[in-house]
Amino acid sequence: MEKPWFRRSGILYFPNATMGWVFLILLLIYWVYTFIGVDRHSHSLSDTLINFVFNALFGLFVYQFVGYISVKEFKKSRPPK
Repeated sequence: MEKPWFRRSGILYFPNATMGWVFLILLLIYWVYTFIGVDRHSHSLSDTLINFVFNALFGLFVYQFVGYISVKEFKKSRPPK
């Protein structure tokens, strides 16, 4: 791995490589697709938002987990100086 997919800033991970950007774009597509699917079967705005929040948090958890693993594996694979 040449460089990590993400870089850490506080508790957030920001894309640092092409694969990081691809993963972020896939997450945004997942959120839009999920919102449309939830909205299609909801009866009110609050019903839509309540059901969407769980899917959005799940996607954010996966994104943070991949960012954590990416940074951790990069640090582990670097040769000592």
